[in-house]
Amino acid sequence: MGGTGSGRRGGKISPKVRLEVWVRCGGRCVICNRNLLDGGMTARTLWLGELAHIVGRHDSTRSPRGKSALDHRESADNLMLVCADDHAEFDAPGALDVYTVSTLRELKRSHEDRIRHLTGLSEDRATTVLRMVGQVHGREVELSREAAMTAVVAAKRYPLFLESYSRHGIEIDLRHVLGESAGPTDMMSDPGERSHSYFRNATALIDDVIERQLKHGIVTNAVRHLSVFGFARLPLLVYLGSRLDDTVPTEIHQRQRHDESWCWQETAPVVDFTTRLDHAAPHDREEVVVLSISGTVNPEEIPAELRGLRRYQISPAGVPSAPDIIAHQGTLRNFIACVRSFLADLDAAPKTIRRLHVLPALPLSAAISLGRLHHQQVHPELAIYERLDGRYWRTLDITLSAGETKVGAARRPSFRSTGGIGGRVHHARGVARRGVYRRPGPP
Repeated sequence: MGGTGSGRRGGKISPKVRLEVWVRCGGRCVICNRNLLDGGMTARTLWLGELAHIVGRHDSTRSPRGKSALDHRESADNLMLVCADDHAEFDAPGALDVYTVSTLRELKRSHEDRIRHLTGLSEDRATTVLRMVGQVHGREVELSREAAMTAVVAAKRYPLFLESYSRHGIEIDLRHVLGESAGPTDMMSDPGERSHSYFRNATALIDDVIERQLKHGIVTNAVRHLSVFGFARLPLLVYLGSRLDDTVPTEIHQRQRHDESWCWQETAPVVDFTTRLDHAAPHDREEVVVLSISGTVNPEEIPAELRGLRRYQISPAGVPSAPDIIAHQGTLRNFIACVRSFLADLDAAPKTIRRLHVLPALPLSAAISLGRLHHQQVHPELAIYERLDGRYWRTLDITLSAGETKVGAARRPSFRSTGGIGGRVHHARGVARRGVYRRPGPP
């Protein structure tokens, strides 16, 4: 066990070395990363860490990993900061074949490198983490605080889990929202109608978290950069994007299927995208865009009432659509540029387009980006469709309501959930995105 005693090859650990080890380890356990200055039961600052020897303190078989010719065993290079539980376990006789000298040295090196990296980042590299997780037709994934932190650190930022956000960042948990899963009585109605109550409840929850947490963080200047992680049904991801303020620099992350992480793959190919006119009907007040990115939307899947409208298709250039197509961050940037150009072209059309019907086959990050690119004051309202039971149903509208009160330079958008293709129901809360969450500027 680590201590302050002396042995044949070791001596007393000096206060200078103790301080060096604590600083290099960031006050955290090398094994489990526990904060060793934080008393969990008393909420007081307590010195809970222990200094453990990698090569044992004594050159003896009775000292864990002690048989070695190493001198200076009380140097900072041979000591690491650990909690009492981990210290007892890796020094136990039954664990010595697992926690070897080389294993402990690698753990120490990796931990100290991470602490050096994080503490070396300037303040402008801080980011507030926003996570939204829900079921997708009964399926859900783990989107933990640790997974988000790993992705943020890989992006050379450090996560800001503010105390006011319970050290978990901003979290929108849709997993317990009523209406996502169809019960026995729901099977008598069509899929679009079954989704109505779920979208109404889910969008209300998104609004509530954005208003109470994100808005407060922005206006108090606590949120200066945002890292967004989302796993939910596509219309809700678009909706979330539409609620994100465009004055705050934002990075949207993508879940990678091959390793289930949220880290960008630097070795993945960078894919470009192209827009083409798929059905050359005259410009009208309503038009259609098909987004065949993570999969292909076949012509026969397009609702009959939309087939006569002018229709565009956005798809990968030179490669087939695929679920993992957005693995490199450069691919997401190219998608954003393509959609931005497409929306600008619509704005320049000779006839004002009032509604754009969106049939999406999109990765998670692309859906959020689509919502964030849409500006309610400039672009046509979006009618978002979702593939349910083998066909596309209109499930959520993002639109402007005439006569709503202006907020700054922007009018309040109304978000409507729709039952299938039929009549629409206004969302209970009309909430503005842009012009509301402005951080204080210079006087």
